[in-house]
Amino acid sequence: MRTTSPRSRLATSLAAGLLALGALTACSGAGDDSGASSAVGDSAADGGGGVELDATAPEARPAGADTSAGGSVTTVDPAVAALKVVRRASLGVRVDDVEDAAAKVRAIAAGLGGIVEAEDISTDPGSPDATDPDAPSSVTSDGMITVSVPADELDTALDRLADVGTVLARSVTTENVTAQYADTESRVASARASVVRVRALMSEATKLADVVTLEAELSRRTADLEALESQLGALEGQVARSPVTVHLTTAPTLPAQDDDTGFLAGLAAGTEAFLTSVRVLLTVLGALLPFALAGAVVVGPLLVWWRRSRRPAAPPAPSA
Repeated sequence: MRTTSPRSRLATSLAAGLLALGALTACSGAGDDSGASSAVGDSAADGGGGVELDATAPEARPAGADTSAGGSVTTVDPAVAALKVVRRASLGVRVDDVEDAAAKVRAIAAGLGGIVEAEDISTDPGSPDATDPDAPSSVTSDGMITVSVPADELDTALDRLADVGTVLARSVTTENVTAQYADTESRVASARASVVRVRALMSEATKLADVVTLEAELSRRTADLEALESQLGALEGQVARSPVTVHLTTAPTLPAQDDDTGFLAGLAAGTEAFLTSVRVLLTVLGALLPFALAGAVVVGPLLVWWRRSRRPAAPPAPSA
């Protein structure tokens, strides 16, 4: 049996250490050259479950992903990124001029790659207060404009639309359609495979009856496939774009009222009261005049007869 000297064991240990150091240096260089790929691998190795994306590439950024103000990397949970979410928003804003505010809303939507889906602007002259019919009527203007913006720009759109005026109400609704999207996508794949199989059978059919039957079946399955593709496209559109309904309104404005104080105001009020009294008096006289004429016609002759009947008879003349 051959024994190993201490010097040989020391040389062997030094050689193994040099080989290990060289291997570590090579791995470190490969990690520096891999860039973003090594970052993803490190994240997966750490067990964080996150994926690092380049914020400068919009196509690599899932809907709803948050990016840092100055950085170019953000971490998004893959489970959240895989969700199919439909977002809708509603905003109530008080403005000074509805027409001007509507123009600003259109400009904001266009700047974010959105479109105007509906617009309705009206002016309501209002009505006087039921408790005070003499109160002046108010005038209000309001409008409703619906815009559609990319889903990842919804929060930005709401922030910019809030600067149009004073926000009175704000609401955002979210609907998770992941299951519906996956089911429709699976049905589309199955329908496409079914159409391919029917076409393959048609190419092998030799009898006219078989060809006619397969053509009818192909037409039915093609129609089903087109309907499913339409549903899938509608879902994709709802997920990709978010509608925002903006309600624009102005504060009620009352017409200017004259000042009812001062000498001129008192003179005008007194003149109006005097004219009102004269009008009332003339109205009463006009109402009594027919009765007075009727009384004069009937009572006048009676008074004349009564006075004559009460007149004493003349004394007899004295004899000569």
